[in-house]
This record gives sequence, C-alpha cells and structure tokens, in this order.
Amino acid sequence: MDDLILYGDVYAGLNKLENNSVALAITSPPYWKQRDYGFEGQIGQESSVEEYIGKLVAIFDELKEKLREDGVFFLNIGDKYLNKYGKSHLLQIPYRLAYHMIKNGWHLVDIIIWYKPNHMPASTDDRFVNTYEPVLVLAKNDDNVYRKNFGNVLKIPLQRTPWKHTAVFPERLVLELLNRANLKDGDLVLDPFAGTGTVATVVKNLRNQKHPINVYSIMIEKNNDFIDIIKKRANIKQVEKVNDINYEWKPVIEEKIPKEIGSKEILKDRYGEVFIADTSKEFLSALNGIASYKFKTFHREDALYFFGVKQWTISDLYYINSILYQGYVLRNMLVVSNENNWYPIFMFARNNTKVNYRFYIDRIRTKSFSDENINWLKWNFEGMKVNDITVKNVREGKMIKVLERYQNAFPKIAIVKWNDGDISTELVLNPNEDEIIMEGLKFLCPRCGAVLENPYDPIGENKCPNCGTSLWTDVNTLPKIKEPEEILQIVKKIKNMNYDTLELTPELEFEEKQNKTKSKFSNLDRINWGASPGARKSILGEYFTKMRLYKIDQPIIAQYFTVLRKHKDLSIQEIIERFPESYKHTVGHWFRRDFGGSIPLPEDLELLKQSLETNHYLFSILGRTALKFQTVKPSVKGKNPGDFIEGLTESELISYIRKLYMP
Repeated sequence: MDDLILYGDVYAGLNKLENNSVALAITSPPYWKQRDYGFEGQIGQESSVEEYIGKLVAIFDELKEKLREDGVFFLNIGDKYLNKYGKSHLLQIPYRLAYHMIKNGWHLVDIIIWYKPNHMPASTDDRFVNTYEPVLVLAKNDDNVYRKNFGNVLKIPLQRTPWKHTAVFPERLVLELLNRANLKDGDLVLDPFAGTGTVATVVKNLRNQKHPINVYSIMIEKNNDFIDIIKKRANIKQVEKVNDINYEWKPVIEEKIPKEIGSKEILKDRYGEVFIADTSKEFLSALNGIASYKFKTFHREDALYFFGVKQWTISDLYYINSILYQGYVLRNMLVVSNENNWYPIFMFARNNTKVNYRFYIDRIRTKSFSDENINWLKWNFEGMKVNDITVKNVREGKMIKVLERYQNAFPKIAIVKWNDGDISTELVLNPNEDEIIMEGLKFLCPRCGAVLENPYDPIGENKCPNCGTSLWTDVNTLPKIKEPEEILQIVKKIKNMNYDTLELTPELEFEEKQNKTKSKFSNLDRINWGASPGARKSILGEYFTKMRLYKIDQPIIAQYFTVLRKHKDLSIQEIIERFPESYKHTVGHWFRRDFGGSIPLPEDLELLKQSLETNHYLFSILGRTALKFQTVKPSVKGKNPGDFIEGLTESELISYIRKLYMP
C-alpha cells in the first residue's frame, strides 16, 4: 500500500474513495474569510457564514460515507468575528458547524481544546486575546476507535513553517490526535484539505519509527502550489488527478433557543453579572432571560456579562450565537481548564452604539518582555519613513536629524522633512513607555483636586468620589487636566529651541528606510498574511507615525465641548455655521458622546476654539502630537489576558472576572 495524493476539488476527491474505507480523518479546512487561495469555488470565501457552514456540511456528509463504521473524524476549525472592528460578534463557527453535522447524523464524541502557549499577540483592549482553537471529535457511531482515556485539553505551540499561505496546524498536534485513535496496521488516514501535507508527514514519520505503526495517508488538495510541497515533504510518489464534479449544498438555517426551556433573569449587579450554571437547562434558561425587559432595564447599558456552564452540551455552544438577535454581542468564549477538562464562560455585552461596555483590561494584565535592553545606538534612524496621520491629507516624510536621545539612546527629539517641503521638530515617544505616556493624562476634581479614575460616565451620575462635587454641570465643574511633567519639559524645550545652531541640511535626500526584510509573505495580498506578527513586520517594515500624543476617550472630549458650548449659549448649528461649508457634516460629530462621535484633527482645533470663544487647556492637549515607533512588539503595559484560564478556584475565577467591570 502507498500513500496517495488526490489532486483536485475536495468533494471530487472524496467521491473517488471507497465507502467505509477510512479509519481516521484529520483536517483543518480553510477558515471563513481568512485567506484567498485564488481559485473559483474555494472554501472560505462564501458571502455568509451560513453558506460557509452549509458547504462544509455537504462535504463532510460525503466524508462520512467514506469513514468506517468505527472511524473517527478530528476537525480543527477556527472562529471569526462578524466584523473586523468595533463591538463585533464572535460567530461560534466551529460549534454551529458541529450542531448542523449532528443533525445530519454525526455523533459528537468530544471537543478537544488546543491551547497555543506561543499564540499570536493582539493589541485589542476590549476583549480577551484568542489563545486556543477547538478540535471537534466526530464519528458515525458511539462505538469507535477514539481512545477516551485522555483529557480534552492539549497545550501545543504553533509551528513555524517555510511556506506561504499555510494554515497553522503543527505536526505535534496531528501526532497527539493520531495517538488518541486505536489504529492498526494498514489503516487509512485521510486529510481532505491537505495544504502542505502536515498529516501525511506525521503518518510517514510513524512508519519510520523503531516500532512503527504502518498506517497510510490519502491527501486531497486543489491548490497546485501545495502538491509539490506535499510530495517532497511526505515523500509521496503517487498523484492522481481528479476532475471537479457538481454537488448540492445549501446555507444552513439557524435556530433559536426553544421556548419550552423557560426563562430566568439573573439580577444581582447592575454593572454586570457572573453566572456559572451547573447544567445546560439552567444555562439556557438564564440565556433566555437576557431578552426580557426586566433584565435589560435592571442593568446599565454598559454592563458586561459572563455566563458559563460546567456540564455543557453542544446546544449551549450553539445557542449562544442567538444572543445577537436579542440585542447582544458575544465578545469571547473563555475556556476554563481544570484537571484536563474544560467548560465555557461566555463574555457578552449590549449591542448598541451609545456607550462602550465596561472592560478594564489593565487590571488583569500580566508582565511581558520589554525592549529596554535593545542597543538603540546601533540604529541609524536618519532616513527612516514617517507617516503623518494628524492631517486630513495624510503625508509622508523622513527623519533627517536626531537632536536628543533618551537614556536608552532611542530618539527623544527629531527633525522631520515632509514631502510637501515642510520641516518640523517632533517629540518622539520612547518605545518602552509609549503606551503609558499616551494614557498618562490625569483628570482632577476642580474642587478638591482628587484624581478621577472615571472622569466621565455618559450614562450615570458624575460626582467626585472624594468630596461629592457634581461634575460637568458648568465650566466651573469641568475636571482639570494634568499632563506628565516629563512631556511638558520636552514640549518646552522644543518650543525654545534655537534652529540657527542645528546645522540642518534639508536638501539632503536620504534613502527611505523601513527595515523591510525578504519574506515568504512579500508577494501576498494582506488577507493572506494571517495573524503572524512576523508577516506584518516584514511587509510593512519599521517606521514612525506622527499621531495625537494622548489617548482620551471620545465621549470625555465631547462632554468638554458640550459644556463649553452651553457656557456661551451656542447651539451646535450655530457652531457649524461658523465653519466653512466643507465642515458641514463633520462638526456635529465632535459633540456626540456615542459611537458616532469623532475627535477634531489638530489642524481643526484653532477654528473650533475661536467658534467656542474659549481658551480652555483642553485644546493645547488635543493639539499635542508625537512620533511613535511602529514595530511588532509586546505592550509595555503588559500582556493582554488570553481566553484560556486555568489554575483558579471558582471563587478566584469570579473575583478575577469581576475586576473587569466593577467600579
């Protein structure tokens, strides 16, 4: 018996196989909207999730016919958010797929959680970082070759590969899955989405061991680029071309929680809830309860919810998606691991554009690697690209001189020559402190001077927690703003700088430097870079961005503007009329305190200040800019917490979660 590659469409390849011939199938199909493989009819580029799931259901129905009666199917598939930005909904793709496969006759034997210790970092600060993927264990019958005496949590690092377009499906994961099946000599192992042949490679290695397991692989792959890789990597000689065949499929129709389950409202804390049910019925009843008027009116609009279930079923993982139709968005499915088993806790919030939900991520960050030991003296920053995003027409420039450095030798003050001929002196943020500095403003009570941790609550009562002063009622109760002293010193130094002594040579043309490297990703569309930090770094390079110095929540700025406007007894329309016609649809957004609000660019501030007839310090702060070094690096504030949690008792877990949303 020999290994075999079927070169062609997945459904046609499956159709070529004998029924009841495959002992084990292992695959990781293309994820929805993750990569474009460049051929018509590919899996993963469907216009809707329902179409994507429907197509996979049809394909896996065909696979089921090829599986032996005792065969097992390991299916690794990743999840996706509905939209890339904003308060987006986690789609629960793996579990919705499993639910519809079960309706078509599959048996769900287990769900293994593959935790990735070296998972991709993420800069998101309104949810947990994704650190795991599920592996669905499916079979035709309950009596099958799956060995149930293993735990259902695997900790396996991502594996680096030399190939572009490849999914992250490490050899060690495949080996662990193979070890969980009671295989015999001569058994067939199938991968219907073979990619670069990871499954075939592991199968080949099993045969080459001192005590070999003589199983054989069948790979199905449509992408011509991968065929040669599989042949070389797994030493497969036999390749058979298969012609496409038409097959029927249809989008799945989603279901909502059955009403007969009942409804129970969880009403303990108006800021949010932590509810961990023991049974599926108890969990689904609480999930039904979130749609009630009583539940919604009891909680604040920015409340954050964590509902979990210990004895979960596929129905719990499936029906959680329906909260989107009840006015909520699912932001995370946390996996709580305990003694090699796990249960889910779902983090969700109201789906509105009025306010963001309460999520104080800095309270639970963990320490991360710092760049403080980099020898920046070895870096020549002159000639490095600078993007200016503080102006309407984004412009580019080059750093032509470093005037002063931090103690770690990174630039502190630099001169930039812009492509429009302008030359400017810029504050440069230290990469070891940039995020802390950008969030370094302090808001103080105008009466007692106490620091206000939450300077403005758009839907609640605004009083100083120290002295009880009502805030934001007029210009006298506006919180005062304090900048970091070190920034004020640099700003003052730049302002008083004598340019006559700088010996500038602005006519000098520097070669543009972004420290780009040759990369397997260099000729790919952005959609195909995946989540790799190395891909982003090697394609985009390292450069500087001129941006607003301080990060301030837009509703806070809008509230300052509103109080200043009312102090002068001006309507928003009167403010708009003081601007040129081109600002007609812009100015009103500066006064909005919901998701439709925006912050004026530095070039707009002087005109707004004149229109409001004010000289408030806020305008100086909003006008501050700085150069930030753009590279792939850990956050200086610490690592964002991941969605895989272990080692906590239930009481410790609840305390950990409550830190995220409590005042």
